Amino acid sequence: MTTSAIGSAIDVGSIVSQLMAVERQPLTALQKSISGIQTKLSAFGKVQGQLSTFQDAAKELFALDTWRSAQATSSDETAAKATASTGAIPGSYDLTVTQLAQRQTLSTGALASGDVVVGGGTMRVQLGTYASVGNTFTANPDKPEVSITIAAGSTLSQVRDAINSADPGVSASLVNDGTGVRLVIRSEQTGLSNVARISVTDDDGNSTDTTGLSSLSHDPTLAAGAGKNLTETQAAQNALLSVSGIAVSSPTNQVEGLIENVTLDVRKAGTGTINIGVAYDGAAMRKSVEKFVSAWNDLNKTLTDQTKYDATSKAAGPLQGNNTVLGMQRQLRATLQAAMSGTGISRLSDAGLEVQRDGSLTIKSSKFDALLTTPSKLKTLFGASSTTDPNAVGIARRLDSLVTGILGSEGAVTSATTALRTRQTSVQAQQTRFESRMTQIEARLIKQYTALDKNMAGLNTTSSYLSSQFG
Repeated sequence: MTTSAIGSAIDVGSIVSQLMAVERQPLTALQKSISGIQTKLSAFGKVQGQLSTFQDAAKELFALDTWRSAQATSSDETAAKATASTGAIPGSYDLTVTQLAQRQTLSTGALASGDVVVGGGTMRVQLGTYASVGNTFTANPDKPEVSITIAAGSTLSQVRDAINSADPGVSASLVNDGTGVRLVIRSEQTGLSNVARISVTDDDGNSTDTTGLSSLSHDPTLAAGAGKNLTETQAAQNALLSVSGIAVSSPTNQVEGLIENVTLDVRKAGTGTINIGVAYDGAAMRKSVEKFVSAWNDLNKTLTDQTKYDATSKAAGPLQGNNTVLGMQRQLRATLQAAMSGTGISRLSDAGLEVQRDGSLTIKSSKFDALLTTPSKLKTLFGASSTTDPNAVGIARRLDSLVTGILGSEGAVTSATTALRTRQTSVQAQQTRFESRMTQIEARLIKQYTALDKNMAGLNTTSSYLSSQFG
């Protein structure tokens, strides 16, 4: 506030300040109203968030996969481990493993060091299947031949690096076995279809002999020392196993589909019969129900806290007495405790989910856990659907539909928050107009009292002059 100091007969600033304090009193009510609206909007935001979380938990209880969770066990995990995925069929299966899958390994003879010069040319690697009967090699159609350029005068180490850089489906390494250094070439994948045929175009003009780059050639259909120049230290092979008498050959030791939706990781052969057990995963199912119970309890507490009146502290929740929220709470609780028709268990309480005096849910394990061994009844209780009989719809589906309506574009929460924001905008506009009017009033008062101060200063001067003359 700017005031005149012309006459200093009166304190313009103090007078205007006190008058404006009286004028501004209605502003306090407007500010209090805006604060109250913001508090209510924040409370509705909390309710909306808890409703969404609860709806997600309810959806999980009528999702098909929730009640198809399974787990698998093995009587000997050192020989075979079983992992069940959703939809595995409970049962007991006898597994025998005759042979493990393995990858082919080829080796050179022992050399003095990795610095021994091999030579140069072109090396071509093709993966496929070799049949000793008929002595034929059939290329793997999924693994095209890879051509590798080997620079003239390359050492054993440089050949190794060139092979690994080309990534032809085999890996190369140098191994010192105590008698010398060997170049070892291994197929990267197990199985009969990953046998390596290594052909060479040698810079020395002879591509099948045991000198130069051709010393690394290995065509399984050719004669040893004449194009088949590496030693096979480990042959490629498939895993051989059977489940309940059904024999299977697998290129890997991870076998899928032999037992529906179960993956077998075979680790040891020749251990006799291994029992694979598949059962419903009660722990996973219980976890989904516990998530639902926790989400409801959080929502129930939020609704209670926002609408309650604490007689001790004499403090009311921001939505205390709000008919929208109270009505919503009644609907949710009624749906939660509703009964179903046409099912062995008709209420949540029949499944051990009991409503407490404060509206929260708790799980009575003696009832609930017994149903997890055959979860079809729980699946129906939570997720049954019907287009003709609303009483035959599962409890979780009903709650999902109810929350969808509450949170929808024309639902209770949306309508209430829209009304609050409309009111907030209106009050804020009133506040803006009021502030503008206060600025005008303040300017007018300053002008008036400054003029009065000037006049009084003039009168004081005149009075002093007259007094001095008469004196």
